[in-house]
Amino acid sequence: MNETRNDAQIIEEEAARWLACQDAGTLTGAMQEQFDTWLEADTRHRVAWLRLRAAWTQADSLLRREAANGAQSAALPRFSQWRIAAGVLLAIALGAQLMWMSGGTGPQQYATRIGENRVVALADGSRIMLNTDSRLRAAPDAARKVWLDRGEAYFDIAHDPAHPFIVEAGDSRVTVLGTRFTVRRTGAGVRVLVAEGRVRVTESGAAVTLTRNEEAVALGGRIARATRTEAQTGQRLAWREGRIVFDQTRLADAAAEFNRYNERRIVVADPDIAGIRIGGSFSPANVDGFARLLEQGFGLTARRDGNDILISR
Repeated sequence: MNETRNDAQIIEEEAARWLACQDAGTLTGAMQEQFDTWLEADTRHRVAWLRLRAAWTQADSLLRREAANGAQSAALPRFSQWRIAAGVLLAIALGAQLMWMSGGTGPQQYATRIGENRVVALADGSRIMLNTDSRLRAAPDAARKVWLDRGEAYFDIAHDPAHPFIVEAGDSRVTVLGTRFTVRRTGAGVRVLVAEGRVRVTESGAAVTLTRNEEAVALGGRIARATRTEAQTGQRLAWREGRIVFDQTRLADAAAEFNRYNERRIVVADPDIAGIRIGGSFSPANVDGFARLLEQGFGLTARRDGNDILISR
C-alpha cells in the first residue's frame, strides 16, 4: 500500500507541474512533446491531469469571482493569484489523495499475498479471480474498467455489447464485450489467454483479436500470437483449482513457477540440470514434495539453505 500511495503522490505532483507550466505559458514545443508522451504513458497520468485541471479551473473561477466582487485579491499581481490557485489546487489534490487512500470515489484496489487467491465481484456482474501476488484496481460503480498493476487475473466478464470491458496492463490494453480470459504481467510484457469468447489486445499501435484457446504476448510494442490446444489452455488455468501443471516443462521454468506461490524459493544451482523436462500436476504450496520428487525421480540433490532449496546433481 505504501508503494501505491507514493506512486500516486508522484503522479499528482507531476500533473501539477505540467499545469503550472501551461498556466504560465512556458510550455515550449519540446516540452509539449514531453507532456504528450507523459500523458499517454499511463492512464493514471491522464486521470490525475484531468482531475487537477478541473481543480485549477475551479480555483481560477474563485479568483475571478472575488475580483468581480471587489475583493482585495483583484489587485494582487498574477504571481500572487497563481500562488492562491496553487494552494487551492494542492488542498484539492491532497483531498483526492486522502480519498484514494481511504477507498473513496477513486478506483477500488484489490491485492493478494504470495500463495493467495481472491475472487472479486464487480458492480456490473463480472467476476475476477486474482492469482498469487497480484494487484488490481477497479473503476468505481459499473465503469467496466480495471488496471492490472502486477500478477495475474482470470476474468469472467458479464456480456454488455454497449459497454466494452477494458483491462489496462502497463502499455497493453485488452477490450472485451463478454468472455473469459486471463491476463498475466510478466516483467515488462503481458500475456493474454482466451478461454471463451473474443478479446482485442492492443499495444503501441499493434493490435490482434483473439478467440478461444488463442494466446498473445505483448512486449515492446509488438504482439506475438499462438494457438493452444484445449489441454494446454486447461493447464494454464489450473491455478484456479489450486494446481500447477507441467508438460515437458524445463526444470528452471518449473522452479520459477513454484517460486511465484511461495516465500521459500527453489534454486536450480547446477546449470546442467536446468533443461531437465518435468511433467505432472502439483500443489503450488507443496515445495518439499516437489523437491522429494526431484530427488527420488531424477536422482538430484535438494539442500536446504535458509529460505532456499538448492537443487543440484
